[in-house]
Amino acid sequence: MAATDVASILNDNNKNVRKWGTQLLAIADYSTEMPTAFFDETTGKPNALPEGFKVLGYISTDGAKMSRSTESSDVQAVQDLEPVRSDITSRNRTLQLTFLEMNAWVKALAHGLPVSQWPAKNDEGFEYTDGETSDFPYYRLIWLGQDGIGTDAHYRVEAGYRVKVTNQGDNTKNRSDAEGEDQTFTFFRDPKTNKTFYEGEKIAKTA
Repeated sequence: MAATDVASILNDNNKNVRKWGTQLLAIADYSTEMPTAFFDETTGKPNALPEGFKVLGYISTDGAKMSRSTESSDVQAVQDLEPVRSDITSRNRTLQLTFLEMNAWVKALAHGLPVSQWPAKNDEGFEYTDGETSDFPYYRLIWLGQDGIGTDAHYRVEAGYRVKVTNQGDNTKNRSDAEGEDQTFTFFRDPKTNKTFYEGEKIAKTA
C-alpha cells in the first residue's frame, strides 16, 4: 500500500455545514393525514403543509434540540473481557423547543388541547382552564428549516408521525427576558404507517 499524507485524501466541503436561522414547527391532530411526499421534485422546495397543521410562530434562539438515546444489554463471557454480543433494548427520540409567542395556539398546546379545539385565529387572546387531565393528546409534527437563499438554499424536513408533549419547562415572567413556553415532544411509532420519524434534505433547483 502506497504512503500518503492527510491533505491529499481530505474529503470535506464547507457547503455542507448547516445553520438553521429560518425554521418553523407545525402541529396537527393525530387524525390528520401525513404527506406522502415532503418535497416538490421540480423545485426541491418543501411541499405546502397539509390542511390541519398549525404553525406555532417564533422559536427561541436555542432552536430545536433533537435528543436521542439508545440503551443496550451486553452479554459477557468468562473467556473475554469485551462483550460477546450486545442487543438494543430501547431507543428514544425527543424534540425540545421554547416558543416565544404567547398566542392562543402555543397556549393551547401548553394546556394539552387537541388541535381541533384550538381557536381559528391565534392572535385574538385566549382563556384556558386546567382541570382533571389524564394525559396529553397525540399529534402529528413537522419541522421545516431553510439554510441559505435562492439557488444556494438547502431545505430540511423533519417529521414525527405520532408525538406528544412529555415534558414542560419553567414559564418565567420578568422584566428582562421574554416569556417562553418550553415544550418537549417524544416520538412514538405510528401503528397506521409503521413509521416514527422522517428526515430529508433537498437543494434548491433552477428552472
